[in-house]
Amino acid sequence: MKKLLSLIAAAAVAVGAVSCSSKKAGSSSQSSKAETTEAVTTMQPVPADHSQQTTTTASVSTTAAAETTVVTTAAAEETTHQPDPLGGDAFEYNDDGAVVFDKPVEDSDDKTLIAAAQALFESAGHVQMLFTVGCPFKVDYDNYIENSFGWQFYRITESGISRLSDIEDAYYKVFSRRYPSSELSELYIEKNGAVYALCGNRGSNIYYSSSRVTGIKSRTDDEIVFTVENYYDGSDFGDESYTETADFSVVIENGNVWKAGQFTLPY
Repeated sequence: MKKLLSLIAAAAVAVGAVSCSSKKAGSSSQSSKAETTEAVTTMQPVPADHSQQTTTTASVSTTAAAETTVVTTAAAEETTHQPDPLGGDAFEYNDDGAVVFDKPVEDSDDKTLIAAAQALFESAGHVQMLFTVGCPFKVDYDNYIENSFGWQFYRITESGISRLSDIEDAYYKVFSRRYPSSELSELYIEKNGAVYALCGNRGSNIYYSSSRVTGIKSRTDDEIVFTVENYYDGSDFGDESYTETADFSVVIENGNVWKAGQFTLPY
């Protein structure tokens, strides 16, 4: 598989992987108080269909970014280059959808770190949907096996995907292996020299509205824990709106590559 994901838009909907040029960020700050930093908001992504290439358009709403139109495909043959949402080019998406800083993370202020966390949160949500709701790879729906419950798993025909470890390698381009996924082994089966995918589907939470990284909760040399507020609006259904707070962490690898650690899909 040439490039697994095409994710784009800093502080945008979780839609695709991007790569861009990088410049200097702001000054360094070690403050961990959420009230001293500015939050960034993302809207709910549209999951890609497991059998078709999907075009998604999203609006970016941040203090420094204008509306951005993006194109994403499940196979991700192309990568679109875009700057980070702060306009300072402090970080970028790599071709896989992880966030990469162009200088040591400690040289960036909290506002920049929160914006980068927002970008990675969106990327993680998109990747999680691709791998656990449907399948991001080409499959043959006429070739399947069944598990002990009679569920049908369809053979993946994507070039380079013949073992479960190939699935894991692709998934952990955005997620950190420090927090292993328990779902991959349930949704994918390796058998007869091939990998079969459940290709399950589900609807999203109809109340989900948006998510916002609001502050830094704690940090170590190689992991930063952020606070995320997930907003749910039930007004269209006669119910009240509500907010849920969750932790989201980034694991810093190789000095400047951010991958998702603690993560819960909010929709």
